[in-house]
Amino acid sequence: MALLHRRPNPPRHSSYQRYKAYLREDFAYTCVYCGIHENEAGGPRYFSVEHYRPKSRFPALTTSYPNLLYACGVCNSYKGDDWPSDDPLTDGEGYLDPCEHDFDQHFEPGRDFRVAGKTTVADYMIRRMHLNRSMMRKIRRNRQEEAELHQQFVALVERNLNLLSAALGNAALLPQQQSELQQELDTLQAQLQRRTAAWNERWEPMFSMDDYR
Repeated sequence: MALLHRRPNPPRHSSYQRYKAYLREDFAYTCVYCGIHENEAGGPRYFSVEHYRPKSRFPALTTSYPNLLYACGVCNSYKGDDWPSDDPLTDGEGYLDPCEHDFDQHFEPGRDFRVAGKTTVADYMIRRMHLNRSMMRKIRRNRQEEAELHQQFVALVERNLNLLSAALGNAALLPQQQSELQQELDTLQAQLQRRTAAWNERWEPMFSMDDYR
């Protein structure tokens, strides 16, 4: 996960919960720690406004937008008020702010759909927030399998489209045969377009903030 960015000037609110709608968009409807998407978790109801620096220890930052993140309820619960260091890179324990630290420099894919730490602080976060909990490993496996199936489908359809296009170039075909081949080609093209559109939209939010009111 590359460096993330919050919007620079959100409207000001006296309650940090009022920032949830903005944080959803800023962090692409995804938990900044484990990477689970709202669509995989059941919607924004299962996500929290996360205080990077815990509000119990830094009350002055309770409604400070630069201190707010979007996290699933599980990661938010595991992190809680834990704050072992103000300088996690030096001390080797604590938490990295994804808007200040490129997580790709600290985490990498591990074996058996686990995430592995490249740094000591990353190892701390993995342990503390259970980033390799069974649910996340299943989600990572499902994502990979879905990507492979999508690629296989696209390759198969494109191969058949090429064969049909070549067959339509046969001058010996009867008009009825040409019509049937053209109809089959059009059907495959429509299927590919629908599948591609669905794949590109898979991370569009399926839920709104009003779904649970």
